[in-house]
Amino acid sequence: MAFFDDLGKKISQAGQSAVQKTKDITEIAKYNSAIADEEKKIQTIYSDIGKLYISLYKDSPADEFKALVDALKASEKAIETCKEQIKDIKGIVICEKCGAELTAGTAFCSKCGTAAPVPPKPEVPACSKCGAPLTEGCAFCTSCGTPVAAPAHDKCASCGAPLTGDSAFCTSCGAKR
Repeated sequence: MAFFDDLGKKISQAGQSAVQKTKDITEIAKYNSAIADEEKKIQTIYSDIGKLYISLYKDSPADEFKALVDALKASEKAIETCKEQIKDIKGIVICEKCGAELTAGTAFCSKCGTAAPVPPKPEVPACSKCGAPLTEGCAFCTSCGTPVAAPAHDKCASCGAPLTGDSAFCTSCGAKR
């Protein structure tokens, strides 16, 4: 009988030990969750500090932040360029008054009635002698035969940005050179 009493005590102690370990694991999980929540709050605060700093000092950052602010500006410009290219591909223009998206060629905004912006027509080169429009890449005018001077490649024909080196595309708008 003593054997069964000892066995019962050992089983009881093992059960209590398992219950305690379960409680400990639950407590640890609760604290780990609290730590994760606080770390998320800290990351949000860091982000808010950065956004506040940029809103106050974007144009005149401290020397320690200049490289980061410049990288941020470059990324913002790249995003804006990509958004403009998406609008061009979709054939969308933005209403200057209300910001609504309009199909290119629309005369008036369907939301506010403002005249839609008219995209600038690409400049077509003309013959220096007779004024006839020239075809891209031609060496002579097809109307009068006058030799065509090689176009200057110092500015992008699409956006007017300065072109650098022998690149095949404009680094500002991505247009083919």
